[in-house]
Amino acid sequence: MTSALKFLKSYPALAIIAVLLTGFSLLSPFFLTAGNVEAMLGANAVVLIAAVGMTVVFLTGGIDLSISTVISVSAVVSGLAMAATGNVALGAVTAVAVGFAFGVLNGVLIGYFQMTPFITTMATGLIARGLAFVFSSGIAVRGTPYWMLDFGFVLWLGIPAVMVIALAVVLVSGLAMAHTTWGRHIMLVGSNAEAARFSGINVRFTTFSAYLFAGTLGGVAGFISIANLGNAIPGVGDTLLLIIIGAVVLGGTGMTGGEGSVERTILGVAILAMLTNGLNLLGIPFYDQLIIQGVLIFLGTWMAMKLGARRQQ
Repeated sequence: MTSALKFLKSYPALAIIAVLLTGFSLLSPFFLTAGNVEAMLGANAVVLIAAVGMTVVFLTGGIDLSISTVISVSAVVSGLAMAATGNVALGAVTAVAVGFAFGVLNGVLIGYFQMTPFITTMATGLIARGLAFVFSSGIAVRGTPYWMLDFGFVLWLGIPAVMVIALAVVLVSGLAMAHTTWGRHIMLVGSNAEAARFSGINVRFTTFSAYLFAGTLGGVAGFISIANLGNAIPGVGDTLLLIIIGAVVLGGTGMTGGEGSVERTILGVAILAMLTNGLNLLGIPFYDQLIIQGVLIFLGTWMAMKLGARRQQ
């Protein structure tokens, strides 16, 4: 087997990307234009940042259903802080602090009190959503400083600045997972928590840290969403949860833990970004798009399971 085929088997999402890229570029003359590519990159920065956090949680064998509404409440609180003070830096710190707080809450409940991740993060997600609407009175928070509004349109080396930040998050997170003790512990806990415990790994702290990491990135994503949308919107995260989970799964990270990587999540986000953009260009109705996305996510889950089974043999 050639090295190219081995590489493709390790990253099956690349085959889907190749098909989408070829198909949409042939079907729409606008798909590969500079303006459309810039729009795709900018629109998916928030998803990529949050998906990186979800990836780390998946690698422990957990799930974080609160991350999308943590994005919402972080954006709202950050927007209120900036509207009151005009200070963008304070807004950034506030958004990260809110995400950090929810990460601590999830991490303590799941890591130290051994509560079920699904139920726990569903509950904290509801709390986050409620707070977002209470703090904002259910309407967009206006008064975002002009610098922040302009930042949503800034290009760095031809790439939207918000996507450059998202890629920096991917780079740092990928390096941490591959080259630090923390990253190795995350993978070991996800592969076999009991064996990790007998190896001397603090499983509770490692689990706590994964949710803390995800929550913090949810705060970063919430701040970036303000630059993308121009205002802090309390419902900004309402439609993102399934997209985030779908992107991680399509990238090849399994939900049972110990299998996948942050880098693969880029591929999953790229698939859903290209699919949504291409179908919009072709005028495909929204509900038909949901069916296609569901089929693709099913396919991605199946490929991730097959790949994991092969590696365990």
